[in-house]
Amino acid sequence: MGQKDSLFQSTKNTRVLPTGSMRYIRSDVPLSLTEPEIQWLRGHHVVTLVDLRSEEEVREKPCCLKGRDGFRYHHLPVTGGGDTPKSMEHLHTVYRQMVDEQMEKILHTIMNAETNVLYFCTAGKDRTGVVSALLLKRLGFSEEIIIEDYMKSKDNLMEMLAAYVDAHPEVDLEIITPHRETIERLLRQLD
Repeated sequence: MGQKDSLFQSTKNTRVLPTGSMRYIRSDVPLSLTEPEIQWLRGHHVVTLVDLRSEEEVREKPCCLKGRDGFRYHHLPVTGGGDTPKSMEHLHTVYRQMVDEQMEKILHTIMNAETNVLYFCTAGKDRTGVVSALLLKRLGFSEEIIIEDYMKSKDNLMEMLAAYVDAHPEVDLEIITPHRETIERLLRQLD
């Protein structure tokens, strides 16, 4: 198992996209950021927030920065990303279905924000992973950089994913774990 690497103590999977700047930060949902973490975001001008979760997820677990002074919150749910995939094939289908008009709106909002952006879903792995892959691809980054970024979620979330499967024995750990082939396949389909 690799090194866990999250910018914040209060999240498991917050990290800067490998673009050489603080422009894009991907994350799992920030439910309880500490005051110093919030100040860090402000200090780095990361004040545009894009919540990729469904209405229901947002209602059940609101982002702690929504409505907070100085932050601009956008709720742009990714199409079909909230359910646990039943098989690897189902996961590939879900990823493919995410790439639609709504995804265009999400990418447009992130890429045209006036400030640095924090975007997130529940775990910061699938919906956030697809957004990150498409963003990096549009910015001209290599497939290898896109895959490396995607795979960091595996190290960051393995403990949480294993605990989730313990609590939900009907879920297959193999399917919810990030795999290189999953993102490679999506990138091939985009070409």
